[in-house]
Amino acid sequence: MRRLVLQLVRIQTVAVLVIAWVAGALALGLATGAGAVPTVALMALGPLLGGLLLLIRHNLELASRIGNLADQSTRTFDTVQRVGARVEREIKKDLKQTFRQLEALQNLSAVLPASDVLPATRVWAASPDLLVVLVDLVISERPSLVVECGSGASTLWLALAMRRFGIDGRIIALDHDPVFGAKTRDLLARHDVRDLAEVRDAPLESFSLDGETYRWYARRAWEDLTGIDLLFVDGPPATTGHQARYPALPLLSGSLSPVATAVLDDLVVPDMQKVLQLWLDAYPDFSSEILPLEKQAAVLRRTCAGRLSLEASPATARSAARSCRGCAGRRPGTAPRAPAPTAAPPRPGGAARRPRPGGAVPPAARG
Repeated sequence: MRRLVLQLVRIQTVAVLVIAWVAGALALGLATGAGAVPTVALMALGPLLGGLLLLIRHNLELASRIGNLADQSTRTFDTVQRVGARVEREIKKDLKQTFRQLEALQNLSAVLPASDVLPATRVWAASPDLLVVLVDLVISERPSLVVECGSGASTLWLALAMRRFGIDGRIIALDHDPVFGAKTRDLLARHDVRDLAEVRDAPLESFSLDGETYRWYARRAWEDLTGIDLLFVDGPPATTGHQARYPALPLLSGSLSPVATAVLDDLVVPDMQKVLQLWLDAYPDFSSEILPLEKQAAVLRRTCAGRLSLEASPATARSAARSCRGCAGRRPGTAPRAPAPTAAPPRPGGAARRPRPGGAVPPAARG
């Protein structure tokens, strides 16, 4: 009914009806010889009826608008509630993440006290929770050679860990940006660890891998490296090209030691997730462990079979892999079970080692 009234009762229609009514009333009064008063009264009835129709239409329109306004208000209120709940969740998540990073940074500072200004650990730099993992790997595995793709805060913290725990090793960091590389060298000099860490200028050049062209660090900067025990891939930046970090494993795989560990940062970036999958497809002798860090990271290690294949005959490798409890029943692409913790070896000079920063590697989803 309301829709019908709104469709039929229009100003133009009502005006025509009122005019027709007035004309009809006048004609009727003249034809019947009625007096002036009845004729005028009959004529006035037309505009009154027309006004009444328009008033009804206006009220219906107003009711419709009020109804629409109520619906819009309900939708707006629901949207505000959803946005508020989402903002609250994000704030809680950010606060939790900030607390976690502060906790990790405090842990690092307690284990590795520094004598000078420390670099920032936000935005491009490795997050404190990842630095704890890297320092943990250096302390527990005592690598003789650490290679970093990219330089910065991680270079300094790893050098501090080597100095603090008397690890006989060195760090080589490759950086495509000479300005940033110079800043890292300055940090190393201020903390007196340049004897442990070296930053090499490595401008990007083209490499052809599997029919694809990639931009990666110049060969002259890394071709002399052998026996890499820890490879940390945090560069080049994704902005330098498609799957910018993919060449790291294909180009350096021949330089890795049989017990090498590789760490890939920034798995929150889809491009890095693709790089990890390409690595696991091309190198089935590696397993991966995804760490639920701020930017997410993957730790890659050779499986027992892959490790033994570099050290023994194929028959020996297959036999050892079958008897390895860490690999038994494990899905391809997942990390072997961690062995039971053992007592830490004494530090040079007989002093006991301090506890590992952060404890064990955080629990992770298996890749």
